[in-house]
Amino acid sequence: MTNEEKITMLNTYAKAWYSSSQAYYIHEAVFRAQGFGKFADRCKEEGDEELEEAKNCTARIVAIGGKPEIGYIEQPLFDEIKDLLQDWHDGFIEQRGVEELERIASELTDDSITRKLVESFVECEAEHREWVSQHLGIINRIGYENYLIEQLG
Repeated sequence: MTNEEKITMLNTYAKAWYSSSQAYYIHEAVFRAQGFGKFADRCKEEGDEELEEAKNCTARIVAIGGKPEIGYIEQPLFDEIKDLLQDWHDGFIEQRGVEELERIASELTDDSITRKLVESFVECEAEHREWVSQHLGIINRIGYENYLIEQLG
């Protein structure tokens, strides 16, 4: 992967993660206002993680001589937890994010720093995908209303 390709890739992910971190913080506020503090806490954690990933992309772009780009990618907003979880799940399937990041990491044979950064993104995204799958499974087993009761607090 050329340096220019790395910069383009990192800028793409940085913009996506800056945008999604904002969406997570909005969802945190929405679900906290509805009384679902546990789920709101998870949204905040995810937002913090996405923001950190975006900042790491930006720092790496600068370190390899690139110019960070400012941008925003439109994000859907939901007022029902199940709809947000389903959107996340569908996004994993449609975008194949983990698989795409794994492919990118495998192409970074000449840049161990960027490769390790991308591999850390793979780990975070895989953990998030597993968490979402678990919670959709819980909803299927105990029902949505019971799940919401578990998210109060």
